[in-house]
Amino acid sequence: MNIPSHFPTEPKKVWEYFHAINQLPRPSRKEDKFREYIVKEASHLNLKTHCDEVGNVIVYVPASKGYETHETVIIQNHMDMVTDATPDRHINFNTDPIITLREGDWIKADRTTLGADNGIGCAAALALMSDETIQHPSLELLFTMDEETGLKGAWGVDASQLKGKKMINLDTEDWGSLYIGCAGGIDYEFKRSVEMVPAKIKNYGVKLVVGGFLGGHSGVDIHEQRGNAIKFLMEWVSSLPKDSFELNEWRGGKAHNIIPRDAFALVNLPDIHVAEEALKIVTARWMSFMPESDRQFFGKMEVTDSFHPLVVETKDCETVINFLTAFPHGAHAYDLASNKELVALSNNLAISLLVKGQFHLESSLRFFDRGECAGLEGQVTALAKGFGMEFSKNGEYPSWKPVRENKLLDLVSDKFQELFHKKAKVTAIHAGLECGILRDKIGPIDAVSFGPTIMGAHSPQERLHIPTVTPFWELLKSVLKSL
Repeated sequence: MNIPSHFPTEPKKVWEYFHAINQLPRPSRKEDKFREYIVKEASHLNLKTHCDEVGNVIVYVPASKGYETHETVIIQNHMDMVTDATPDRHINFNTDPIITLREGDWIKADRTTLGADNGIGCAAALALMSDETIQHPSLELLFTMDEETGLKGAWGVDASQLKGKKMINLDTEDWGSLYIGCAGGIDYEFKRSVEMVPAKIKNYGVKLVVGGFLGGHSGVDIHEQRGNAIKFLMEWVSSLPKDSFELNEWRGGKAHNIIPRDAFALVNLPDIHVAEEALKIVTARWMSFMPESDRQFFGKMEVTDSFHPLVVETKDCETVINFLTAFPHGAHAYDLASNKELVALSNNLAISLLVKGQFHLESSLRFFDRGECAGLEGQVTALAKGFGMEFSKNGEYPSWKPVRENKLLDLVSDKFQELFHKKAKVTAIHAGLECGILRDKIGPIDAVSFGPTIMGAHSPQERLHIPTVTPFWELLKSVLKSL
């Protein structure tokens, strides 16, 4: 395998596999080519594999010489990636490779998500099975599908195909941290029909465009108070005088686990200056409290002479705008056990569409304690009932509650200190890892998650910190040698 000249040369096999993975399309539920690649690589190495009905893959790697009697270890990653790009980057994620670039100590993609989440972990797992110099017990390399849209692959794992009672998950993004817990989540969908009526305002058809927000991971970045493009758009539209616009449609958001970066609405306006003044006021207000890192957002108007002949009836228009304005977004509670460093409860207003008389919204609630989530869950469902919305759960997955009495954690912590002469941070993450589901399915197991540093996951700003990849690889090898 060849790797681009801008990639580091070591650890060689990890970087080779990471580049190979980036040549394969792997949106959620479309991981077929990556799955085929894993099976083909395993076959070349005469390794047994198991593909289940859901689409997960297990590669069975025999123990190194002298480790035949040691307990089997599960190494777990997910195959899919979040697919997002800037508006000026045209890419078909179902067919096109990810184009990588280097900026100093970082590997990033050309205006798209990089897929280091969880591609670099998958690359490390593939390197384990192909490097005969690594000492390790028998390994079960578990590659799950469709993690990013609700951890559906993990739900479908057949635990009878796994013998390991220790699991190392490689799907975290903060080098130096050992994760022993993660948030659970609930994905909600809200919808309602609205009446479309003939337009009365026939002066200008205008596209109100919002963009430039950082966006990011709805679990990892939710506490940074980054702007939500849908919320900004709703403030802009709702600040227009009642009879000064008619609404045709709007669209915003990409996926349930991405903070919305872009949104737009199609409206009829008799006077564009009213909308311009409203935009100035809303922008000034947001600039007064937005974090400095997220002040590149913008609003603009694209004006045409042709109006939109059908618009949302006035009362229905008020209803859906008010619903979105009232709908909660952001961090709602912090974990007291972590000295409030960790978000314990959040909601992401993720996607909203109003197209051809149909309103649609998707949100993602995350929690550590299911009981604490009940109040926020009640709030969003009460809003739905009050505004006449139909709603349903698209999925719920359990949290992985931290377990500090964990022999695997003790070993990984000791090896980290031995290798790097400092203590690792033992913590949890306000994002959904598959460990909670897999622990429920397999039974009592020790589990730890660690990985190299990835910034900007779930956004086109995603980047992988090169200096953390080698120590990540060294820690993984050292832990396996000691198990």
